[in-house]
Amino acid sequence: MLVAPRGLPGYVVLDPFRVMARGQNPRKEHDHDWDHPDGWGIVYEEKGLLRAYRSAQPCWEDPAFDAFSGARVFLLHARRATDGTVSVENAHPFSLDVRGRTWFFGHNGTVHDPLVPPEAVGVAAATDSYRLFLRLVADGLSAAPATALRSVYGSLTRYTSLNTFLLDERELWAVCRWAKDGAYCTLHLGEAGEGPILSSEPLAKVGGAWARVPNGTLLCVDRWTAAIERTALVESREGQ
Repeated sequence: MLVAPRGLPGYVVLDPFRVMARGQNPRKEHDHDWDHPDGWGIVYEEKGLLRAYRSAQPCWEDPAFDAFSGARVFLLHARRATDGTVSVENAHPFSLDVRGRTWFFGHNGTVHDPLVPPEAVGVAAATDSYRLFLRLVADGLSAAPATALRSVYGSLTRYTSLNTFLLDERELWAVCRWAKDGAYCTLHLGEAGEGPILSSEPLAKVGGAWARVPNGTLLCVDRWTAAIERTALVESREGQ
């Protein structure tokens, strides 16, 4: 997954993202050759507003993917399903309107901790990632994002990765936290001409000065000034 809080032209980012989604990025820093064929989603700008589009197809097979080459792109996610069916409803990013703020949520990893019960969700998208999003909303995401992230994520113990992007019209909140396989389940922070960019893998054709984000990091990026605030989410598990 990838996020550019100040946006990037689609013609710059779509092809490198497609290569990464297929597991073919030559700069990948892990031994996995996993592709992510189980749907994709995008947050883009339309008439000054953030909009989302999701698909159940692999991004490299979906004609709709290249239709965004002329759009300004803020978030891209390709899914490798570990929970729930392959469907549009289960593709990321999820979005919810909460107290006047529209949040877009993308997550990499699998969470085995109890979250919101699937039967209580009432919609088809009852994956672990969607229920994690609902848990954050229930814990006051819109009023105090940092508090909600620390409260919810600090309570979880059974997961592969909690790597998360939460984007709205004001800011980006990003979490890098993994429990195992840190060479694969991580985030990298780079710099594009328009501002900072976060990606699962460094993408030389999109940005430069890439650096791995330490495990246990919480980042907040102001979408208008590009200012970045880094704090610890919880006790770091780097190296575990």
